Amino acid sequence: MALSAGLCAVVPSATLFGALASAAGTVLEAAPFVVGSALGARLRIARCLPSLACGCGGALPAALSLPSLALCWIAFGPAVALLRAAAAIGVAFALRRTGSRAIAADRTNPENDPLRELVALGTSSFGAALAVEFLRTHHLGPFVSFAAGALAGLFLPCGTAGIGAAAAFRFSNPAAAVGLLATSGFLSPRMLRMRRSIARIPSQSVRAGFTYVSLALACACFALWGTHGFLNPRLAPLVELGAVCCAIAALRGLRTSMRFAPLLPAALGLALIAGSPPPSATTATLPLGLYPGEAVAFVGRVAESQGARSPTTLERAAILCCRADAQVLSLPLDVRLSFPAHAWISARGVISLRDGRMVLHADRIDAVAAPADPYVYL
Repeated sequence: MALSAGLCAVVPSATLFGALASAAGTVLEAAPFVVGSALGARLRIARCLPSLACGCGGALPAALSLPSLALCWIAFGPAVALLRAAAAIGVAFALRRTGSRAIAADRTNPENDPLRELVALGTSSFGAALAVEFLRTHHLGPFVSFAAGALAGLFLPCGTAGIGAAAAFRFSNPAAAVGLLATSGFLSPRMLRMRRSIARIPSQSVRAGFTYVSLALACACFALWGTHGFLNPRLAPLVELGAVCCAIAALRGLRTSMRFAPLLPAALGLALIAGSPPPSATTATLPLGLYPGEAVAFVGRVAESQGARSPTTLERAAILCCRADAQVLSLPLDVRLSFPAHAWISARGVISLRDGRMVLHADRIDAVAAPADPYVYL
């Protein structure tokens, strides 16, 4: 919380709204896993299911989630992906060995307080989003950038978000990229509680039926209104599952030790109402997996010009899983267009190499209307 409060004082309001959107996306995606895990506490295998998604809310490190491993493999190669996987397995084994006895002996351990875990995930995502944005907009020395990237990675609960941020920093701030790769996705609020072996939920814990009903309604409304800007539409069933899990939790009378638990649905709603502004384009990155000769169709906005004769670059914000891993994709053309900055363009052509970098040799360029959703989903 202190990290988030400190960074709030030095970042613009648009960045704060983006960080809120990241936190909301993380909470929505993790809700069915976190609440479902508490409902089926005896089914240990259920705690590993989040690894099939982004890993948020699971018993395994988010670095071991399938999307995170795949994205790391594509962006940084098999050696880095395998090294991160081995490190994550080592961290998980070490932490579980020291903390599993206390949790196994106590079914009322705060590991089974879903509201506490959701708040921890949201807070961590919010602070990490602010830290990553601070790295984007401030030029620091290599050592400080590495330390800041590593610190942001420690607080980042989403594995794909860490890899996506590292890929964006790969050329503009390689020290920060290495720091993010070294720590992001290795720890989670649940794993930290296991390590610290926090005592039982206090006796003054209260029923959280109202909070769970409110969360169920929030998830249901979100599923009806759409996931644009917060969650990949392919993961929309997770929101519906989250509504079901929260409704069951309310019926079963799950308790919480959090006095401000009723504020969680309101905070989530405010984050959704605040909107989801596209992330900053200060460290836009090329779409992953491009190769010379590939046929590409790309719809994006004309970026701010770097010079009167510079080739035009198209940009489009992209989401892999949720808002926490949103990045800006940047695709330079091999010609300069006469369209003004921020105009929406549809370009079709073939990728080619020019001056050592990949550009799009477009054979068809059309001006298009701004899409209803500024994001593209990978």
